[in-house]
Order: sequence, then structure tokens, then C-alpha cells
Amino acid sequence: MKILMFGGSGTLGTELQKYLDCDAPDHFDIDITDNQLFIYTPRFYSGYDLIIHLAAYIDVMKAEKEREKCFKVNVEGTINLLKAFSGIPFVYMSTEDAFNPVNFYSETKLAGEIAVKALSKNYLIIRTLFKAVPYPYDQAFIDRWTCGDEVTIIAPLIAKAIKKWDKKSKLIYVGTGRKTFYDFAVKSKPNVKKCSIKDIKGVKLHSDYR
Repeated sequence: MKILMFGGSGTLGTELQKYLDCDAPDHFDIDITDNQLFIYTPRFYSGYDLIIHLAAYIDVMKAEKEREKCFKVNVEGTINLLKAFSGIPFVYMSTEDAFNPVNFYSETKLAGEIAVKALSKNYLIIRTLFKAVPYPYDQAFIDRWTCGDEVTIIAPLIAKAIKKWDKKSKLIYVGTGRKTFYDFAVKSKPNVKKCSIKDIKGVKLHSDYR
């Protein structure tokens, strides 16, 4: 199977390429926010059996102020790829936050899911959450629940789900069971401090993914 991956230079994409043989152009090769993408991209990137779309604006805090930029990447960029690679099975990396979108970032990821369902005949939407190793922050939430985990754990699970996909359109969760952010953060950063989502100002965060 010939795979084309977008967002391959990110935290998840870099790890995922250890388990999937794919081509992964960076944003200098293809700008997914270019609304003319569907015109010229197929000429240079043809013959693929599967598209994996990981590229996203993921800064939840900044998204509240940079709404246009976030929307352009997460929604318009997704639509552009769906049009450019129409008819090709499409894997869309979403977020567990899309279950209950309470901030602009999660709203755009849910909008991306809606676009995938509307424009792709064969799609696999994956809701998950992952963090770099070691845990990249000094604090972790004790009152925010997730099915996510370290990217080194989540990536092979995603690769397995993609390989097993029967090309029937579906939405799935990929994770390691319900836990708090602190529960998995402390594994790679034993001295991480506990905090609450109530401590966060400027953006609302969901407390649970289900």
C-alpha cells in the first residue's frame, strides 16, 4: 500500500513513520492551506492508496486569539486535502476533545471531522491524545481525564489500527484506557506537579473525553 502522510514532521508523525512506510512531504513541499491545492497536487502526488492527515494547528491557548489561522489549517486545510485526493481512502487524526468541544481548537477539529464525513467515501477518523516523552510540562492535570498516553505508546497503536482498517468509514478512539493527565505524565516526569483545569485562564478545557 502506497501511503502519503501530511504532518509527518510533527511529534506524532515522526513517531508514526517508524511503523508505517510512507511518503511525508513537509509544509514547504505542500501548503495544505492553499485553496488551489486540488488543481496541481494530484499531478505531483499520484498513485497513492491511502492519505493520512496529521497536519494541524494544535496550540489550544493561542487558538483562542489566532482563530483565523487555526481555522485555516484545521478546517480549510482538511477540506483542501479531501478535494485534492478525492476518492482515496482518508485517515483523519482528530482529538478526543472533539467529543465535547469547549474551545476553538476542539471546535475546528470537530468541523474537520464533519468535512471528512461529507467529502470522503472511505474514511477513518481517529480520536486520541498524545504527549512527547518526557512529559513536556512542569504540571499535569489531576481533574482532566483522557484515554491518551505518551506518543511512543500511542503511535504503534495508531499504526496497528490503520493497518487493520477494512476501508469502511468509521470513527474510533485509540488510547490506553481512562486516566488523568497526571497519571501518565508522572511516568516520564516523576517530579511533575499536580494542577487543576480551574487554574488555567484564557481558555476553557474539557474535564473528560466521554
